[in-house]
Amino acid sequence: MEKKYTGITGLRGITACLIAYVFHYLLIFYVMPVKSDLGISILSKLGYILLNASDVFFVMSGFLLARKYENKPLENFGKYMSSKVKKIYPLMIFTAIVVFVAENVGLRIFGEYPLHDEGGHLRYSIQALILNVTGLQTGIFADGDTYATNGPSWFITVILICQILLYIILKNVKKEKHQNLIFVAFIVIGVITVFKTIHLPLLYSCVGRGYIGFFAGVLMRRAIAGIYEKKQKYQNYIKEGSAIIAALLAVLFLYLVLGEKGGGVTPLFYVRMIGFWVFMTYLVVYGFLANKFFGVKVFQWLGDRAMVVFLCNIPTDLGIVYADRLLGLNLNYEDTRIWILHIVISLIVVEVMYRCDQKFGIFLNKLSCNLSRKEERKEANKS
Repeated sequence: MEKKYTGITGLRGITACLIAYVFHYLLIFYVMPVKSDLGISILSKLGYILLNASDVFFVMSGFLLARKYENKPLENFGKYMSSKVKKIYPLMIFTAIVVFVAENVGLRIFGEYPLHDEGGHLRYSIQALILNVTGLQTGIFADGDTYATNGPSWFITVILICQILLYIILKNVKKEKHQNLIFVAFIVIGVITVFKTIHLPLLYSCVGRGYIGFFAGVLMRRAIAGIYEKKQKYQNYIKEGSAIIAALLAVLFLYLVLGEKGGGVTPLFYVRMIGFWVFMTYLVVYGFLANKFFGVKVFQWLGDRAMVVFLCNIPTDLGIVYADRLLGLNLNYEDTRIWILHIVISLIVVEVMYRCDQKFGIFLNKLSCNLSRKEERKEANKS
C-alpha cells in the first residue's frame, strides 16, 4: 500500500481555491483585479479551464474508493453510505438553508436576489430547498445547478450517485473483469449524455460528466495496481515513467482545449477537460516532483478544507454583498485589496466552519456509537 496521497489532497485544495476565488468571483462580481493585456489573457484562459474544474473531484473520488476496496471487503450499504453522508450532508444542508434565507430576505430588501437574480425563482424556491436538504438537487429533476440553492453543491449529488453505483457493482458482480466492463460502459454512457441532451433522471449531462470522471478514476487505480502486482521489482521506474507520460498527456489535452476554435463550451471541451483532470490526478499521485509540490503543507491545509471552501464560498459572498449594500460601502471588486480581503474573510469563515463541522462530526459519531450499543444490549437481552 502506498503512503497517504498528499498530492491529491494538495491538488484538491488548490483547485477548490481557484474555483472559489477566481471562477466564482468572476462569475458573481463580473470583474477581477487584472488590468494588463497579458493578465486579462491569462485570466480568460484560466476561467475557461476552470469551467469544469469540479470534475477533478469525481476522478479523485473514484480513484480513492477503488484503492480503499481493492483489498478490503464491502461493508453493508448503511455503513458504506453513513460515513459519506455524515461527512458532507450537515454542512451542505446548513449552507443551503443559510443561502435560501439570505437570498429570500434580500429579495424583500433589495427587490432582487442579491447574488443570482436570474433563475432565482427556481433556485430559491421551497421546492429547491427540499431537494437540497434531501441531497437531490442535481441530475434527478434537472441538469446542472438549476435547483442547487448553494450553487457549488450540485456536484455532491453526482458524486453520491456514482458512489452508490460503485457499491451496487462491487456487491453484485463478482468477477473483476466484468466489473471493469461495466465501468467502461458507464464512461461510454457519460460521453453519450454529454454529447446528446437527454432529459431523464441520472442521464443529464452533469451526471454524465460524473460517470466519465469517477469511473475513469476507478479504472486508473485498478490498472496501475495490476501493473504493480505483476512488476513489483520495477515499481518505482513504472511510477516515474508513467508520471512523465501523464504529464505530457495532460499538456496535450490542455493544448487541444485552448486550441479549440472559438473557445466555446462544447461537449468536446468537457470530455477533453475530464481527460486533463484524469492525467493531472495520476501525475500528482505517482509523479515524485508533482507529489512533493502539491504535498506542501499549505496546500495540504487547503485540501483538508476543500469541501468547506466550496460550500461556504457563496454564503460568504452573500455576507459581503449585504454589508456592501446596507452600509453603502460601494466596494470596488476590481481592486486587488478588496479581492485579497475577500479571500482572507473567506478563509476565516472556512476555518471556523471547518472546526464546527469537525466537532459536529465527532458528536454524530458518538451518537451513532451510543445507538449501536443500545441495539446490541436489546439483542443481548432478547437472547
